Amino acid sequence: MKPKVILILNKKVSEVSESCPTATVDIEENAKNRNWTIDKFGYGPLNPDAPDPGFWEEKAELWNSDIETVKTARCGNCAAFDQTDKIMDCMIKGINETMAADPQDVLDRANLGYCQLFKFKCAATRTCDAWLHGGPIRD
Repeated sequence: MKPKVILILNKKVSEVSESCPTATVDIEENAKNRNWTIDKFGYGPLNPDAPDPGFWEEKAELWNSDIETVKTARCGNCAAFDQTDKIMDCMIKGINETMAADPQDVLDRANLGYCQLFKFKCAATRTCDAWLHGGPIRD
């Protein structure tokens, strides 16, 4: 089956196929896509556990809302946040390839999913300018 590809701003952002998305198993591809999303769509904050009022003030201004409401729009409840079994298995495979850490521990601590919009491993407690109501994607 030929993969289905969707383009946004001339960037391949979603591919449907039987294999793992490249960014789930290739740390360089993941970092490239994540950094692009930081630059173009304000992915963050850097450390969700630390106060970052400037980050949240910018999001509140962008969405014409208040900071507390904006803080409820997180990757973990975004319609593009993929935590299906297939994607989680792909991310475990990618973490095992580097042998950097226990893969399940990494997934659990960061509450990771895969951003289907921007093709990178995404932390549930972060957000971006393209947040969509209605997630996450699960089996």
